[in-house]
Order: sequence, then structure tokens, then C-alpha cells
Amino acid sequence: MRTPRPASGLRLLTPLSLLTAAIVISFAFQPQWSTIPLMLVLVGIGGGRSLFREENWQPADDITTLRLGLFLIFTALVLDSVGFSWPAIAVGAAALILDAGDGYVARRTTPTSAGAGFDESVDALIVLILSVALIPVWGWWVILPGIFYYLFRAALFLRPAWRQQLPPSLRRKTIAASQGILLLAAGSPVALANPWFGFTCAVIALVSLVYSFGRDLLWLEQHAGIPTPAHAH
Repeated sequence: MRTPRPASGLRLLTPLSLLTAAIVISFAFQPQWSTIPLMLVLVGIGGGRSLFREENWQPADDITTLRLGLFLIFTALVLDSVGFSWPAIAVGAAALILDAGDGYVARRTTPTSAGAGFDESVDALIVLILSVALIPVWGWWVILPGIFYYLFRAALFLRPAWRQQLPPSLRRKTIAASQGILLLAAGSPVALANPWFGFTCAVIALVSLVYSFGRDLLWLEQHAGIPTPAHAH
């Protein structure tokens, strides 16, 4: 098996520039010593492994990087606050809209498994950031949607037989896409003014994700003896 090699330094100029700009802007909003280390940790979680890959860096990966950078700025905007301001909502919404953009570009250029993994990691990080940011509003239970993905990844080490290719599912894609929208709405000024609305959005996000993961885990367990390439939720 070949050792993964770093992507071309020249090709990484755009994503590294985007992430550097996002960190600088984040520091401008939160000029504290802890801001830069926090942003670097988020970059590592969302995109660290994507820099070491066999496949070439693709245009869709630049869009995914932009989404990651926008959520670094979103994080800076919501630190030390209860709920999300309208500027934070605008930044978060732009990142969620771009989620459709990287998929569109990938399908029309050269999609790669590494690019799909990068997109998946950023999606998971976005849900985690939103969930953590909602704790001051709704309590610790709302972090659950944000940690499901990471719990699943950890479970793969205990249950390697779950490393299966899940069948395509429009329901799964819809639920995954709705998480960011629901959680962003749950912390919006509208939700703060109408707690029933925000609470309902957070509950729907959690219940739908529990259903989706539960359904997929049941399928994985039923097909645990079939060796297929690993594919995360």
C-alpha cells in the first residue's frame, strides 16, 4: 500500500490562503490569544487529513475549504454569546448554501474519494460547531447531533464489520442537509424571541438524526458479513 503524500504545495495555495484569511478575520472579531489555536484545531478536525491524499486536489475541494473558512468566522462571531446574531446567521447560511455548490462542481469535474471525505468531515464539523454553540441556549442535550458522527467513527474501531458501503438514500441525504439549517434556526434571533420555535428545530434535528443513524446502523449490522469498502454516514 502506498504512503499518502501531501498534495502539491502550489495547488494548496488557494485553500491555505482561504483558511489563513478566515483565521485572520476570526481574530479580528475575537482578538484573544486563544482564538488562533482554536481555529487551528477546527482546521485540523475539518480538513487536516485532506492535505495528505493520493488523489489530486480538485476545484470542489476549494469550495469545501471556503465552507470551512466561513464556519471559522461563524465560530468567532458566536463565541461568548447566547444565540446567533444576524451577521453570524448570514455567514452560516452562506456556508450551508455552498454545500450544494461543492457537490455540483465535483459531479462536473473529477470527483474523488478524498474530496468526498473532506466534504464529509466539514459537514460533521459544522454540525458540531452549531451544536456546541447552542448549549448556552438549550442546554447540554443539544450537543448530541454534533457528536453522532464522531461516535460512529469511534464505533468503527470496535465494530470493524460496520465498514460497509451504505446504499444510496435520499432520506439520509435530506436529513444530513437539514441538520445545519435546523440548528442554525434554533439559535437565530427568531428562536430567541420565540423559544418554542427554536426548541422545536433543535428537537427535530436530534430526532431525525437518531432515526437516520439508527436505520443505517441496523442495515450495517444486518450486512456485517459482507466485505465492502468503508463509507461513513
